[in-house]
Amino acid sequence: MSISAELAQTIVSDMKEIINQDINYINNDGIIIASTDLSRVGSYHGGAKKVLKTKDELIIHTDEQFPGARKGINIPVYFEKNIVGVIGITGEKYEVEKYGRILKRMTELLIKEEYIKKLKNQAIENQRMIIEELLFNENGMNDNSFLSPMKFFNIKTNIKRVVVISDIFGDSTKILERKNGIYNIYNDMLISNHPENLIMQNKNHVIMILNVISRENLVLILKNIAKEIQSKYGLESKFGIGTIEEDLQSLKQSYEKARLALDCASISESNNIKFYNDMDIEIILESISKNIAGEFIQKVLGKLDEKEIQEYREIINLFEGFNGSIKQISDSLFIHKNTLQYRLNRLYDKTGYDMRRYHDFTVLKIAFSFINT
Repeated sequence: MSISAELAQTIVSDMKEIINQDINYINNDGIIIASTDLSRVGSYHGGAKKVLKTKDELIIHTDEQFPGARKGINIPVYFEKNIVGVIGITGEKYEVEKYGRILKRMTELLIKEEYIKKLKNQAIENQRMIIEELLFNENGMNDNSFLSPMKFFNIKTNIKRVVVISDIFGDSTKILERKNGIYNIYNDMLISNHPENLIMQNKNHVIMILNVISRENLVLILKNIAKEIQSKYGLESKFGIGTIEEDLQSLKQSYEKARLALDCASISESNNIKFYNDMDIEIILESISKNIAGEFIQKVLGKLDEKEIQEYREIINLFEGFNGSIKQISDSLFIHKNTLQYRLNRLYDKTGYDMRRYHDFTVLKIAFSFINT
């Protein structure tokens, strides 16, 4: 593993805060690539070159005992049993010798931590590349440019998968600041125990390609994700679930349907998780232009003010949920049945549509649904 100058500089700077001595990091060519004494960066260190050959620590007693070296201690740094550089501490032997092994251990831990971080970032980037290839590739699904990456990453081609899309709602700055934490929640719940699943994050937008599990388990996992994000960051999550597909080539269809389902979930006040297969009238409504929808809303509900629209939207949702039962609707609203009948009559007077008639209910339902889209 090659240690970057940036990582090496971070290591020596952090270490100096602990021991208050000048520290150098020398690469396997004997060149100082990082130092708390910036004038030494880029220079050759003969003492470190000897350490690289002998693989033993070296105490230098006088300046220039070795070319480009100053008195102090120089210790080999290992990663996975290979020397990846030398850490040098400048100073008198009695001042620096006691710090040598501690700094060696801390340096090796920081290198390992950076390596794990790189692996994680590479895994995230690999997943992004695979998802983009599966869902946004314009070259055709039978092309080698599509199949080759799948083989390289050992992605099985003929198992059932589904696309799930999620949006995070709330302050955009807060979402950006918590981006990594949000990703980790999705990763922990969907990837940690199921590495064949894929996730791609873009600001407040998360795309998932998941191996099929039961509907109940999927809903439970998504609810737990939403609960965790709400608990940790005070942000709301919504989910759209596409159709189950049996091959990679069909996942674009699942993605498009997941988008429609997410649009539907995004405007719902009660349902944060929407399956495309549960949609019916919403599929048609999504395809109608905003101009036509606006004209329809104006024609049917144009005489209602904003407060009345909110009031009757709640009533029509309850009317649908309770199959028109006046008693159940009035009980849910904590009002008398006669009060509800009065409100329905008033709606008829203002719009010409009576919710208690099948035809009129359909017209009103569509109009209120357009308001949500």
